[in-house]
Amino acid sequence: MYFRTPTVHEKYAEVAVAAGSVVRYELPDGSVAWLNAGSRLRYPTVFRSDNRNVELSGEAYFEVQADRERPFYVHTPDGPSVYVYGTKFNVAAYEGDDCVETVLEQGKVNVVIPNRETLSLLPGEQLLYTRATGEWSRSQVDVYEKVAWKDGKLIFRNATLEDIFKRLARHFNVEIVFNNHAQKEYRYRATFRDETLAQILDYLARSATLKWKIEEAAQQPDDTFTKKKITVDLY
Repeated sequence: MYFRTPTVHEKYAEVAVAAGSVVRYELPDGSVAWLNAGSRLRYPTVFRSDNRNVELSGEAYFEVQADRERPFYVHTPDGPSVYVYGTKFNVAAYEGDDCVETVLEQGKVNVVIPNRETLSLLPGEQLLYTRATGEWSRSQVDVYEKVAWKDGKLIFRNATLEDIFKRLARHFNVEIVFNNHAQKEYRYRATFRDETLAQILDYLARSATLKWKIEEAAQQPDDTFTKKKITVDLY
């Protein structure tokens, strides 16, 4: 006589964050994830006894509860997997972006890139993985610049206008089209918290000849609305 072990069918939950929002979410093991605008996190409602796997599309900051017996894995689409036993780190893996970015605040993380090579990061380090080529680079960064979004801040350090407008579009849930007629590159160092998008554009225009046009959201035949569109021209 023998007893068959019943098959366990895992149940999954998914958290989706609208553009223009930041959400703090507690996972089944007590770990906490802050999800940035336009992000999705998928995870089992009960973690397995040997690991804790989550799937991320977008950006999230994790505070992982320490558990040496169950590594915590963050899997990204077409990019690396990150695993830790307990630490604080940030992963940016938006589907439309060329690179997947992992930044470690404290402790240690291991990054498994798609060719199965495993790399370790120390606090203050960033690993950038390029999806198209499989190339990666590791560097020192200003960690708070990378994670301040969870506190409602936008921090830019030596950022190009292209990078700034990409982040502003997600933060304010708008479409921004940038036309660089001058073919010049400007870089900015700034911190914003409660400023409106118009105030930020005014600030950027102090050092560059920027003009912009706003198209308000319009109702479509299916009763949904388009995003507000802002066309920015650099002369």
